[in-house]
Amino acid sequence: MKDQKLLPENLTAWIVILSGFVLLITFWWYPLIKTFLLGFKQAGLGFQEEPWVGFKHYKTMATSPLFAKVILNTLYLAILIVPAQIVIGLTVSTIIYETKNSKFQKFGILSFYLPFVLPIIAVGILWRFLYHPSHFGAFNSILAKVGLGPFRWLNDPKLALTSIGLMTVWKRAGYVILIYFAGLQGIPSAYYEAADIDGANALQKFFKITLPLLSSSTLFVAITTTISAFMTFEAVYIMTYAPMGARGGPVNSTKVMVFHIFNSAFTNNKMGYGSAVATVLFFMILGVTLVQFKYIRQRFEY
Repeated sequence: MKDQKLLPENLTAWIVILSGFVLLITFWWYPLIKTFLLGFKQAGLGFQEEPWVGFKHYKTMATSPLFAKVILNTLYLAILIVPAQIVIGLTVSTIIYETKNSKFQKFGILSFYLPFVLPIIAVGILWRFLYHPSHFGAFNSILAKVGLGPFRWLNDPKLALTSIGLMTVWKRAGYVILIYFAGLQGIPSAYYEAADIDGANALQKFFKITLPLLSSSTLFVAITTTISAFMTFEAVYIMTYAPMGARGGPVNSTKVMVFHIFNSAFTNNKMGYGSAVATVLFFMILGVTLVQFKYIRQRFEY
């Protein structure tokens, strides 16, 4: 039995475990701890010294009107994106599933999933053309036929962030639809057959069977889409490009947390402040995720 420790398969297992542990420390724990510590330092690229400044960056955030706007923009984007993706994903996946036609189901899932795998750069440029402020833009061209517009989708502070959110919902809807479709396939048909015998209608079956049994899928979708919404960066960077102006406009209306981190750390070379903002974002995501996990499990699972 003592020689069993030296067997090749045990050695392989230890190598795999230790390799995974090293990768976890190198690419997860070390950057996380380093970011947290940099938030208490006056750091930047090329700095010879990184003096300890304590809570200076956090005090700056607490009194900064720009940071307050960034927080509100981020929360607004999440509130816009997450419920819309859940409702659209659940509705469309249910419709596709209820067709009971395998070819149509494959075509439907593929059609909606295709935008999700497209590069965000290509999607962002495409939607910039769709949002063109003149009648050259597809959306304004359509609205002009009913006497509306033109709208300055990306140039109006009241519309810019909403416009980016709508593009994000369109791009990621296929991902949510796929998750829900897989969840629907995992629900035993016996539940619906029993409900039919009891005389339940379609709405009763949906709210009493389908929705509760999709609670795990809903939890997963809610968490991943929330994290994705809080981590929005590429869409803002691409779609708010202005040759003579800064990105994140107009009037800071589309500046969100990750964009603010990038702008602070790399554009303004304030690594310490950017790390402090990143730490705040980490705890925001953690807090919202824990709330979602607790609420959805208590509300739907049984």
